[in-house]
Amino acid sequence: MNGFRNSKSHIWSFTLLFVALFFSGCMHVSDSNPPGPWHESYQPIEDPDSHAFIFQALEKAKVEFGEPVIPVNKVLLRRSRKIEAAQHYRIGEDFSLTECVDSTNGLFVIYVGVDPGHRNYYALLAHECTHLLNPRITDWYMEGIATLFSEQVCAEQGKEWGGWKRHFMRSRRAPYALSYRMMLDLQGAFPVEYSSLMRHTAPLEADSNWQRIEIDSWIETLPQERQRDALLIIEPYVKTLRKNVSSQYGFTVPQALDD
Repeated sequence: MNGFRNSKSHIWSFTLLFVALFFSGCMHVSDSNPPGPWHESYQPIEDPDSHAFIFQALEKAKVEFGEPVIPVNKVLLRRSRKIEAAQHYRIGEDFSLTECVDSTNGLFVIYVGVDPGHRNYYALLAHECTHLLNPRITDWYMEGIATLFSEQVCAEQGKEWGGWKRHFMRSRRAPYALSYRMMLDLQGAFPVEYSSLMRHTAPLEADSNWQRIEIDSWIETLPQERQRDALLIIEPYVKTLRKNVSSQYGFTVPQALDD
């Protein structure tokens, strides 16, 4: 997922980690925002291996997809659990998110919804590293790209990818599974052209800072005799991904497939 400060957040739904907050007893719950930067309300992760992994994943992402649209100068890492001083604020926990805190100085925060050592930890962290390249893109093509990249960088770095593979290859409804398989097939069919997908963007909505991948623009860059192949790969996923469009996730149906 990705985000900018004071804007909507994206939760990596297939983790099943976004939980409603329940409060009981005499604890006072504040509806106001915590003072200071938002990330200061969450637990820092100081694990050196995690920070080294972020650097390695980002370098691999740059080689594959190109330089970030906002130069990344510093990445803070947070476990998305509230610190003691923020317990009385009604803010979410156990989510995974990439947030650009300061675009001028290239300051980002990655929140991870599980603890280091959890079998899904590096899968989530690698996914979020992909969003460092362009935290404004918020659609199912981008989520599929990030999930597939997560699998590949974890394999390269010898990190566990959790139990996602079996689920992703079997699920007929989960949008993260479908977006993953769609991008896996597109990468397999177009190994050279695939890496340029993130360079084809358009506003998610009129007058919006959020972006979507402009799939028709990318398809037009393919050899004319191969464009139908790309459409045939995308077509089986259109119906379900279109149903999962929301204020957080866009999905552009290729014009040739749009009823």
